[in-house]
Amino acid sequence: MSTTASPSLFDPTQHKAQLQSYFNGIGFDRWSAIYGQGDLKGVRRSVREGHAMMMERAEAWLSEHALPSGARVFDAGCGTGLFSLRLAQRGFVVTAADIAPQMVRTARAAVERAGFGERVHFVAGDLEVVSGQYDAVVCFDVLIHYPRPGFAQLCTHLAQQCRGPFIFTYAPHNPLLAMKHWVGGRFPRTQRRTEIQMMPESFVRETLEKAGMTVRRNVRVSCGFYHVALLEALPRS
Repeated sequence: MSTTASPSLFDPTQHKAQLQSYFNGIGFDRWSAIYGQGDLKGVRRSVREGHAMMMERAEAWLSEHALPSGARVFDAGCGTGLFSLRLAQRGFVVTAADIAPQMVRTARAAVERAGFGERVHFVAGDLEVVSGQYDAVVCFDVLIHYPRPGFAQLCTHLAQQCRGPFIFTYAPHNPLLAMKHWVGGRFPRTQRRTEIQMMPESFVRETLEKAGMTVRRNVRVSCGFYHVALLEALPRS
């Protein structure tokens, strides 16, 4: 079952190294299949469908802001580049970063094949070393892997880079979901995943408040074994 590390035990350097190792290895195989077009069944199929539902909702939210062509958007934790490509197709200038170099290579190749390579700048490494001012920041299914100390640190960093909408997912705290994640982590046994770190909504709101942002909306997206909260926050006036 998912657990939350205490602040005194959390080692951010070690945690990031573990995430990089996973998503650059067996995690890459698992998630590139989920994000791809091949046939999937069971748990992984439901995760793909839920992830697609989440991205559709997030893109609709972003479109409401009518950001101009050329607006700068940071895709923090770009994975295989699915949302980075959507952003580039909308005319945005994208910084796409991921902790796993293999994810970045795959994302870059996909964006270049689609003819949008010049619109996307890729960064392989720690998301917290990417700094700048962006018209929007998106971060999907990344913060779900960080316990409270790391969540607060990364969420605050991303919020401080954002002068417009900050749209991200986190794992809402719920005992039933905790059990589902526990089961999902054991099937299939050959494709382990990292622990899902559930966050109380009150903690998420407090973190954003301290970072100078206000929650605009927060909805649940659920499909099979895919359960996240999709949240949009805006800088306080």
